[in-house]
Amino acid sequence: MLCSKCNQSADALTERGLCPDCHLETEERRSEIIELAREQRQEEGVVEIDDTAQVSEGSDNGCYVAAWVWVDFADTKFDKEKGDNESQSTAQANHAPTVAVCRNGQ
Repeated sequence: MLCSKCNQSADALTERGLCPDCHLETEERRSEIIELAREQRQEEGVVEIDDTAQVSEGSDNGCYVAAWVWVDFADTKFDKEKGDNESQSTAQANHAPTVAVCRNGQ
């Protein structure tokens, strides 16, 4: 089998068709790019980048790195705090204890 990057023969290739040496080189580069992306863009709790983030590199002088972006639901239709309060009030009203009043021994 031939490596898709260096075209050298290898006993085993990775799922991307790389020999062990090219795979290691590619992973080291990807890790360094992720670190660079963290230095340039990561902001704790706002934009976070996993160690296993996908990297998309083309011919331009840069690349895309997948990141987690925090989306705040406050004061939107997705607001969980607002919804929880309404849900709790509704649940309490719907599940109010039933009180039976007995008169004359009945």
